[in-house]
Amino acid sequence: MAKLVVLGGNGFIGTEICRVAVQNGHEVAAFGRTGRPALTPARHPWTQDVEWRAADVFAPDTWRDLLDGADAVVHTIATLRERPRDDVTFDRVNAESALLAAEAAVAADVDAFVFLSVRDKPPLVPYAFLSAKRRAERGLREDYPSLRTVTLRPNLVYGDRKTGTPTLAAVFNQGQELRLHPYASTEGRPLPVEFVAAAAVQAAVTSTMDGILTVPQIEDMGRTSGLVDPDAVSTPTLTPLLVGLGGTALGAWLLRRWWTS
Repeated sequence: MAKLVVLGGNGFIGTEICRVAVQNGHEVAAFGRTGRPALTPARHPWTQDVEWRAADVFAPDTWRDLLDGADAVVHTIATLRERPRDDVTFDRVNAESALLAAEAAVAADVDAFVFLSVRDKPPLVPYAFLSAKRRAERGLREDYPSLRTVTLRPNLVYGDRKTGTPTLAAVFNQGQELRLHPYASTEGRPLPVEFVAAAAVQAAVTSTMDGILTVPQIEDMGRTSGLVDPDAVSTPTLTPLLVGLGGTALGAWLLRRWWTS
């Protein structure tokens, strides 16, 4: 079994990667700015098998020791919103953090680096987000050739623990024929977080795997890897949207009845 170090391991996707890795027998260390995720051990006993740490990716001295004996680094750190006053920019968080982590991985003789990127620009997000991801991909490939690098390029990743994402996934799936956005297309369709996590773990531990994994490849790997149960993954649903619309319509009807009575 392998040792994986998950950067951003307390986030939505990072947490699922930790879960899948632990439940398939791998050793896992993970860090993020707030350390352990807000999951109770009683409901998520696997969290007790992860070495959690609160650390800043831009302060390598706070986490570099986690790389001792590691076989792979999995980078999931990203931001969808810039806050320049807090030094939170697309280029710094989405690109520089990955290249800094790759440098540390090479110094620690880590074999593999798995980078969570994206296929297309998310709706309503500046193109600088995607540009930073692509810069990180180029830097990993060109500047650290000794690392076996696998880049995952999903679009929307949905799951029950990320409020609203199953509904967004259902909306995008319904709009695939219209192709209003790459997220609403067969090639860029939403993926359940379990499949993305399984693909990331499989990429980390498969010595012959490198390069870019597309949306269909990630889905196929998630279904066939044996790391997760394909019948137990998150599913898209329009129910919250329909309930919300129904509640709005009911409220308007009651208000009209009250106003005219």
